[in-house]
Amino acid sequence: MELNNKQLEIIEIAKSLFAQNGFDATSVRDIAQRANINVAMINYYFNSKENLLETIIEHGVEAYRLDPSKYQDEVDPFLRLEKMLDHYMESKFSDLHLYQILTNEATTKKRINSASVFKELRQHNVRQLREVIEYGCEKGVFRFYDPLLLHMTMIGTFLNYKMNKSVIEEMLSLSSGISYEDYLKEELTKHLKFILKAILTYEN
Repeated sequence: MELNNKQLEIIEIAKSLFAQNGFDATSVRDIAQRANINVAMINYYFNSKENLLETIIEHGVEAYRLDPSKYQDEVDPFLRLEKMLDHYMESKFSDLHLYQILTNEATTKKRINSASVFKELRQHNVRQLREVIEYGCEKGVFRFYDPLLLHMTMIGTFLNYKMNKSVIEEMLSLSSGISYEDYLKEELTKHLKFILKAILTYEN
């Protein structure tokens, strides 16, 4: 679907409001007022608030899909895992508003289409993680570990830091000029690399 500049502007505003307030608590009027347009224009472009949400998800979800071409040329299993995690974290920070919306939609399960898109995305990413693990096993440097559990570790760690920003930011006492997001992106990426490598190389 080709989107014009006005549609893209509406999408960005709606994403911000849906992420901040939730889909159900955000009205079409809220979006129209923020975009400085009338409600009819949103209905003209997207037909309904539900269709606007679907457009937002369809337009942005690919950014979160692990792309093997970003890391599969790396022969060393450890470096391949690291590059995959770099790619994973880059994707998460590419659009934090959309990630919040996807998380909310997966939790509420009120809208079947949104939930199915999120489910398919997770299934895809787990498959890609499995391939990285199996590659390392073939090379004799990893032991096999359930990729679904590892993926849940990745998601859970990221969400914990994101959802508890106010508490954690205060605990960190970051230096001026360093944003929470920049800190999180760098330190959490290093942490996940350490955790996954430790799990995949640990011997019982």
